[in-house]
Amino acid sequence: MTEKERLIKRLEGVRALAQKGVGGEKENAERILADLMARYGITDADLEESREETYFIRYGTPYERRLLYQLAYMHLGPGHAGGVVGKYTNRPRKKVAITCTPANYIEIEADYEFYRKALAEDMDLLYSAFINKNDLFPPPELAGEPSDDEDEFDIVRAAKIATMAESLDRRQRLKALPPEE
Repeated sequence: MTEKERLIKRLEGVRALAQKGVGGEKENAERILADLMARYGITDADLEESREETYFIRYGTPYERRLLYQLAYMHLGPGHAGGVVGKYTNRPRKKVAITCTPANYIEIEADYEFYRKALAEDMDLLYSAFINKNDLFPPPELAGEPSDDEDEFDIVRAAKIATMAESLDRRQRLKALPPEE
């Protein structure tokens, strides 16, 4: 934390007293706040930028929720993100509450949009690799004709899938029924 950030943190306390105090306490805090702001060149905008608020970011999947927690941890450290529950039902909502400054919120939200799309693309690759590794395809007589969207073959994507499939463990379920004779 820089010296200016420490000073702003202290001034926020004086400002809170100036806003919520009563009588002479309030007037004294307002005077001290104005003097300190003038002496150190701190503006109201500086105090507003440093003020933390709670922002709610909506997610769709458990992996996106984990991604939001990780981004909050990356930008702010531990203890700034939490789950959200309904006011009346106490059931979890698909939102993460993040307590931070407006500038941090903008960065976290921008990172979330970028990495959420990248995660979806990589999860799609992982799904394809999993299907390939475990050979989850029908026998040729049930496969039918390829659909129109399978016309274009992407060699780079196929290489990524093959590389990813090599690192996965092959899973094999034991048959529930005895083999036909």
